[in-house]
Amino acid sequence: MTVQRHSGANSPNQSLVDLTGEYAGSDKDNLDFFVDALDRLADQGVGNKGKMVIGLAGERDLIGVTLRQAQAVVRFDRRPSKWSHAFLIAGEASRDKTELANTKILEVTMNPRGGSLPDPNSNGLTVGKLGNYVSPLVTANVALIAVKMTRKEAEAVLEKATHPNRDRARYNLWESLCVWQGYYWAQGRRPNPLEEGFPIFSSSYVEYAFEGIDLDVTPSASERNSAPDHLYNAAKYWNENMTDLNHPMFGCLLMRDPGCAVLYQDEVKDAADVVARVVEGDPAAEGAAAGAVAGAAAGAVAGAEAAADAIEAHESKEEK
Repeated sequence: MTVQRHSGANSPNQSLVDLTGEYAGSDKDNLDFFVDALDRLADQGVGNKGKMVIGLAGERDLIGVTLRQAQAVVRFDRRPSKWSHAFLIAGEASRDKTELANTKILEVTMNPRGGSLPDPNSNGLTVGKLGNYVSPLVTANVALIAVKMTRKEAEAVLEKATHPNRDRARYNLWESLCVWQGYYWAQGRRPNPLEEGFPIFSSSYVEYAFEGIDLDVTPSASERNSAPDHLYNAAKYWNENMTDLNHPMFGCLLMRDPGCAVLYQDEVKDAADVVARVVEGDPAAEGAAAGAVAGAAAGAVAGAEAAADAIEAHESKEEK
């Protein structure tokens, strides 16, 4: 059985705030959202200044769309998930956008944008940067979710998260990476790994880390086949249960692509260029990112063109 378990909740979690309307038509990028979300979490007394906050990303590149479509089997509506990836913020997060872009995150991913490939010795764990998810064109959907916990509990989750081999018999993240990589390359010629008991590695890693405080953050998973959609479902519908365990969930989300639209290769490349420049602290990239955001509101193609034009203008200025 792959479909999610029903929570029994009568209404969604009111502490999970949808900011989509506030960002519609604006020129703000995902770093603006991260600053906003972290501030809102801090105002509610949760999030431990960012440490061990769960990040969700809904990506529109080929890998992201493949993972989102695969999760249709765990959803009641059989539609693609809004989420393709999950990660953990490794420490306290600055509100300065340049510093925030370089904030370390812990993740298990098929597509490490920092350039360090997964290693079997670390069970697939890589260290990335929050700025890798700045582009609203590629990472169209974003969310930050905080489990209420003490500073000591956050340290326990971090301690477990930085020792990924402690329960490899149950959490063989490297094996899951290999299976999902093969599924992606096969493009539909292999069975969906979720239906064969292989969880999506990123959410499974988050699940593993929170076992450091004996907390199940994917209660809707009907078996060991967790996916990013299960983490979102837990925050949205399982909060009464989490509250009973003294670990209520709070969060903010921003949804630009609920329908899972794939990007073309040139759009992905343009967005990747912007991400690299933002992480490096290039002020011209802020304009390129803003162009991509404005374009995403009007259409993905227009956004890619605006980002490309901004980059070209900056490069032309440098040549002069």
